[in-house]
Amino acid sequence: MKTNKIFAIAAVAIVVLAGAGIVYMLTQEDSSDGNTISDARGRKVAVPDEINSILAIKSCSLQLVSFFDAIDKVTCLDINESFTDYNRTHTYIMGDFLKEKNLPRVDPKSPEQVINAGVDIVISSTVDISELNNEQDKYGVPVFAINADVEFDSPAMYNQLRLLGKLFGEEERAQELVGGIMAIIGDIYENVNPVEGMKGYVCGMNFFGSGSIPFLRTSGDYLPFKYSKLENTFPSNPAGVGGQPYDTNLEAVIKNNPQIIFVDGIGSDSVKSYIDSNKGTLQMIDAVTNKAVYKTMVYKNWGTNWVNQLINICYVASIVHVGEFDWAFEKKADDIIQLFYPGTKVTYSDLANAQTGGGCGPVYEAPR
Repeated sequence: MKTNKIFAIAAVAIVVLAGAGIVYMLTQEDSSDGNTISDARGRKVAVPDEINSILAIKSCSLQLVSFFDAIDKVTCLDINESFTDYNRTHTYIMGDFLKEKNLPRVDPKSPEQVINAGVDIVISSTVDISELNNEQDKYGVPVFAINADVEFDSPAMYNQLRLLGKLFGEEERAQELVGGIMAIIGDIYENVNPVEGMKGYVCGMNFFGSGSIPFLRTSGDYLPFKYSKLENTFPSNPAGVGGQPYDTNLEAVIKNNPQIIFVDGIGSDSVKSYIDSNKGTLQMIDAVTNKAVYKTMVYKNWGTNWVNQLINICYVASIVHVGEFDWAFEKKADDIIQLFYPGTKVTYSDLANAQTGGGCGPVYEAPR
């Protein structure tokens, strides 16, 4: 079995993800200079000697903080955080913990509320640098940017984990996350061959709550396909919006004729209903005829669910490459949850049952 090479040195971390054929050079060069740390947008942020109070605002900020012990230092919450939307994975796993703390709510649009909260630092997923600087000026405390849009195939994802580790004084935890993620992905990619005679289609995707017909909401840059070496029936977004989901049309799906379909959990009920209501037309698609239609964990909901995405990568691999791994999917999913949330009592089964779609599995019973 091939292995990934992960080398971590105090000053430089060189991560070789052989599975993606990419060498990530994660250096200290842009991460620190005394009490100044670069954030995910490349801004040099002067941070306090000691951070005892954190506010995480906007999508994915609290999720990233929750991967670290720094979650204990969160003293107030963005008003847009939810204790009930379990399609946000961090909400389900950390919700009870945060609810018990009875933290006050803060509206990021109100500088007065942020100032009155008296936090030491704000973690923000704001994209525009000038707006980030404006937030920092208005709040009167350092604002450290994260990137809510990066994926596991981007060096920026691993760099921001390391930068947060530096910020929180949890460098070893950051490297544990980086190494763990890459080892899981590399174990898949390094040990499978391209799938001959099979094309995959992903649908039911959610992005900014958009999508006309969920069956036609797809992505040409779906990492579970990339790491399983499964040909995607569709290219990157032709509108030039990168890898984000986009709408295609039924004629194109029929023409491309995927042999296997994966449906995002958030759209699984709608997609099944659409297939059942259009059986005559959709029987021209091999995946529909053979009932090779599977659902996955919710991928996008108020940003990327990174835990779910890694689980989806393993699930798709286990379906496309049956019997080629020395691990059982549900045990692997449990391990992934433990990687991001060490010691949590939440299992994959708990998380799957709490989210729309009910987790990974076949949409239809296998044909007899």
